[in-house]
Amino acid sequence: MANSDQSVVIVFNGEIYNHAEIRKELESLGKYQWKTDHSDTEVILHAYQEWGLACVHRFYGMFAIAIYDRRDKDHPVLHLIRDRVGIKPLYFARTAKGEWLFASEIRALFPHPDISSEMDPVAFWHYLTFIITPAPLTLFKGIFKIPAGHTISINHRGDATFNQYWDCRPDPENSLSESDISESEAADELLRLLKKAVERRMVSDVPFGVLLSGGVDSGMNVALMSELMERPVKSFTIGYEGEEETNEFQWARRVSERYQTDHHESLINQRDAQNFLPLLVELQDEPIADNVCIPLYFLSKLVKDSGTTVVQVGEGADENWLGYWWVDHYRNKQETVYNPVLRAGQTPRWRKLLSRGKSRLPGFSGEDLEIQKRAEAGQELFWGGSVCWWGSLRDKLTPDPAPFQGEIDCPVPGLLPDAFRKLDSHSVVHEYLGPLNNRFNQPDSMRKIPYMEMKLRLPEHLLMRVDKLTMAHSIEARVPFLDHDVVNFATRCPPQYKLHDGIGKAVLKKAAEPYLEHDMIYRKKQGFGAPMESWFKDPEFGARALASFKRSRLVKDGFINATYFEDLLRAQMSGKAGGWSFHIWTVLNAMLWHESWVEGNRDCF
Repeated sequence: MANSDQSVVIVFNGEIYNHAEIRKELESLGKYQWKTDHSDTEVILHAYQEWGLACVHRFYGMFAIAIYDRRDKDHPVLHLIRDRVGIKPLYFARTAKGEWLFASEIRALFPHPDISSEMDPVAFWHYLTFIITPAPLTLFKGIFKIPAGHTISINHRGDATFNQYWDCRPDPENSLSESDISESEAADELLRLLKKAVERRMVSDVPFGVLLSGGVDSGMNVALMSELMERPVKSFTIGYEGEEETNEFQWARRVSERYQTDHHESLINQRDAQNFLPLLVELQDEPIADNVCIPLYFLSKLVKDSGTTVVQVGEGADENWLGYWWVDHYRNKQETVYNPVLRAGQTPRWRKLLSRGKSRLPGFSGEDLEIQKRAEAGQELFWGGSVCWWGSLRDKLTPDPAPFQGEIDCPVPGLLPDAFRKLDSHSVVHEYLGPLNNRFNQPDSMRKIPYMEMKLRLPEHLLMRVDKLTMAHSIEARVPFLDHDVVNFATRCPPQYKLHDGIGKAVLKKAAEPYLEHDMIYRKKQGFGAPMESWFKDPEFGARALASFKRSRLVKDGFINATYFEDLLRAQMSGKAGGWSFHIWTVLNAMLWHESWVEGNRDCF
């Protein structure tokens, strides 16, 4: 869309939820000619004309925006903008001829003759650690993604600069203490903000739905939407054939019955997953090694088949309100294992005992040894909620770092930190968490965990999978728990209200008590995932996974220790050594991606 004299042009993907209010403010100025009655794209266009790039601070929404401003004909400028938390992706590249390209999907860039599908080996190193690549890297050499909350501006000479316009880094000067706000007051404020966030995301006159697991997050989405709708909310749940113990149908049905939703269910099986894998690899552009992508695709199809076009999802609640079991686990490890090593002059217990020939320590896990090694090396304790290959396991998988060596030429000076160029994934973690060191009272993990999740796992993993798999069916997913007012309050809220007496999301659960039954709120978190442990034991699924490994160029080119990985895969397939499906799935995703996108074999599984 262009303004009246064609001097400002915009390309936009996403939704601005408060566009009506901004439009009223702009209309009151009497300066702009309006072509539409209710287009949020046109609101962005005129908001930029009025306030420049500062207009982004007025937006509530999810967006990837490109604005070409040629009002100064001799000095035109292109602005690329990604929303605060990274709900919508935005990729870019610069050709050897100096052309700048941008798109909302990587595949859109490949028709250009100067863009190749070569793998970036350094990005692959970080992928094996985090199961995704940290922005601005992608697994494709020369193709980058704008980090969440950033803008890039390219001037008439083709020179680019960047700006970070939003961050949720916790600040002790702005944090609330227990004396500033009680737990009940915090629950009330959270509920007020969530109600407003849900209301903002119901601006379209289309059928609304909820991806419903029967947990607190999706249950609250249903409850708050029901208060605002005259017709029933449409709810959608998926499960797996033969996996009755892990399916959540009973919990979803209880929410549906309480709020009288128009409820839809679907079952998938191992064969559905197996046949879907080549398409999954294509839809992802670059791999997201999360098996949730499989059921999410079929769940989105269920939504589409029902005639629904917009769904609310619960991403962000567990990350910002400390809902995962491993938060309390890491808090405990910080106090019992990590911090003692940091105390001056204390020799790690594991080193003393191992020096005496004790190969096994009673009550001391392999994880404890790895954590003590991290502390002794001055590394951060928490690396992310989906960290996969690290420590001694990583050494076994990739004993030779030589194939991963490579130079990265990012066309935006300073956007790619030097830390990301190293074959050291802790350097990525430290880039995010280092500025928080010694700023909060111990355990600072309670502050670092949600911030680390907001910087890496949420935008490049959880939100990326939601965007790619829902948009595969032209479904728009909205994320009320990541409304930036909710995130800002979560950042300020006392951690004791989030994790209280071993209960995660404590203040959110307190806010949910009027809306959901007690046993639903306080049941053990089940999570949403595919039964990969059993799927790998299926003879056909396992055989095809083994065949993919056997022909993989990643193995032949020395990126993966072939003997170690094959032994691991065969042990998983036979059932002799279970529990490795996450690690195997991460490597298998990369192998399938490389075969499909780099080698050009779309029939990769």
